[in-house]
Amino acid sequence: MKPNFDIDLFCDVIDNYGDAGVAWRIAKALAFERQLKVRLFINKPQTLSAFVKQLNAEQLPQLIENKIQVRYWNDCLSEDVSPVVIETFGCRLPERFEEKLCSALPTPLWINIEYLSAESWVEGCHLLPSPHPKFGIPKYFFFPGFTDKTGGVIIEHDLLDRQKYYSRQRENFLSSFNCDPSKLLVLIFCYPTAPLGPLIEALEKSQKKIQLLLCPGEASEQIIELLGDKPHQNLSFVSIPMVDQEKFDNFLFFSDLLIVRGEDSFVRAQLAAKPFIWNIYPQKDDVHIKKLEAFLNRIAPFLGQKANTWVKANLDFNNNPSSLCESLPAMIQSLQKLTADMLSWRTQLLKNKSLIDNLCNFINYKLK
Repeated sequence: MKPNFDIDLFCDVIDNYGDAGVAWRIAKALAFERQLKVRLFINKPQTLSAFVKQLNAEQLPQLIENKIQVRYWNDCLSEDVSPVVIETFGCRLPERFEEKLCSALPTPLWINIEYLSAESWVEGCHLLPSPHPKFGIPKYFFFPGFTDKTGGVIIEHDLLDRQKYYSRQRENFLSSFNCDPSKLLVLIFCYPTAPLGPLIEALEKSQKKIQLLLCPGEASEQIIELLGDKPHQNLSFVSIPMVDQEKFDNFLFFSDLLIVRGEDSFVRAQLAAKPFIWNIYPQKDDVHIKKLEAFLNRIAPFLGQKANTWVKANLDFNNNPSSLCESLPAMIQSLQKLTADMLSWRTQLLKNKSLIDNLCNFINYKLK
């Protein structure tokens, strides 16, 4: 019998929206660009429903746009295994489902899409198999990355066309959310542990008319408290609601400076080709700083004369906030040049092809 679905995709939401955001972009691209039937198993569907507005997290399974079936995580225990099984971020499948996977004939292709990294070691690990300790079935590790020796990043086939289309609607789009298109727009989507006080001080020091676009979350609540009721000569803010991914991408594309976190918004900032600061997730022993430096070193050669300005602002934000009052205003003064340079970096990402294209090429190669 022919399986009902082509791909089983698993997402274990740990915290925030990043895990679900990446999984949903993968599911959409597989379904709408490659016309594959995708079944998404997720442990916290309510997180997904926050930005997939048509999803009712209390009434699953649900078929979204006749393409993607969203199911509760443990539903997999009573379902047949699809020909391709994909874990996101090493989420580890339920043991009983692993047993079904390993006993199924023909053997399904088992892939783990790992976290994105700019570190050089991922090139040597990309697409390597790891046998199951009990059954010996291989699981292949697929590493997103920034070179042609990795899996790349998720880039929709119509990305540039959509950006060109929406660019004509910038003023109307922003005004509909009470944003002021005439001001320098700084979108903020960062962790609450970020140096928010120094950030506000640095933005005030720039002396430009700035409007902060505050994404939902604890960090934005803290910023509103920091701004308080006192007048700020050059700073105003607007709270933007939780929106779907397409509208979020528009906010990134229409802003002048982005402060982003996690993986999904980090990649989308690069595809928007706008200057950004990456608030990388803090780890013990400053492991995250090494990861940040690996990315900064990867992109800096594409940023011309202002690369050092951008690098310093990113490092100060994550590791030396006392210097942010000098480095961030300097970066803001260089926004025009940095914006042009970010286009060069996006061109490089496009040359590496989309993660979805690379993933499907691998799947087709293994299943032929």
